[in-house]
Amino acid sequence: MKFWKSTSICFLLILLLLLIGSVHAQMKRELYKKVKIYDTTFWTSTLYAQSTTNNLEAHNLNVTIMHSFGLATSNIIQDFFGLDNPPNVRLGFDYGITNRWEAGIGRSTFSDIVDLRSKYAILQQKSDDSMPISFTLKGDVAVVTQENQKPLRNDLSSLVSAIFSRRLNGIFDFQVSPMIAHFNDVRSGNIKNIFSIGLGSQIHLSKRFSLVAEYYPVFGNRNRGTKNSFAIGLDIQTGGHVFQLFFTSSYWHLEQYILAQNTDQFWSGDFRFGFNINRLFDL
Repeated sequence: MKFWKSTSICFLLILLLLLIGSVHAQMKRELYKKVKIYDTTFWTSTLYAQSTTNNLEAHNLNVTIMHSFGLATSNIIQDFFGLDNPPNVRLGFDYGITNRWEAGIGRSTFSDIVDLRSKYAILQQKSDDSMPISFTLKGDVAVVTQENQKPLRNDLSSLVSAIFSRRLNGIFDFQVSPMIAHFNDVRSGNIKNIFSIGLGSQIHLSKRFSLVAEYYPVFGNRNRGTKNSFAIGLDIQTGGHVFQLFFTSSYWHLEQYILAQNTDQFWSGDFRFGFNINRLFDL
């Protein structure tokens, strides 16, 4: 009798443990399905040139080649839609220090500009809307290394932006980026501080293709003759690579120079062709 009583108690305890384990595992699976962090709302760290809330995972390295040609609508036959004009090329490296913090360096062929940049994700959107947006702070410093007989301090520029983004229905992503650009050299009559609210979006067509666009309306004082920059393009995802094909009014790849020196108007037909290549390495 004691044997059956002990056996029954052991059986009930085992059954109870199995039930608890099953319920716990089910709760974990349900939690995983319900709550997802959108730390990669956008496919790349930039749309065309505008920084996104996309964050590299820790120890990941992203190598970027950004390439823009001359105006496609000026001397079409002679310049072959701008492809024969000198391009502006930026080679960049960005590294994920943590899952929220990344830093990078790049060099552009125009004016031999070297830039240092960093982003930190403060908020990350969750699928259950307990956190409805992503919020990232970004800053960069650039220096003109081309010999121009100017003191080094006059060749410095910087930009600070606060990037807010949201994913809707897994198809449409958009972001708003208040930003301020600062230039040390204003002897030529240019504006020292330029303010803009950058707008960006991405529409997912499939797992491999998406449409992207960015716009930089400048508010307040601006440099004489400059226009608001606009770009639209197609992103193609192929595993470790993301190829970006786009039309843009600006040949610059740095946001502060897009705000300060874009003189072409996209809506008037002043656009150029360009492409970006992004390659991710897990280190």
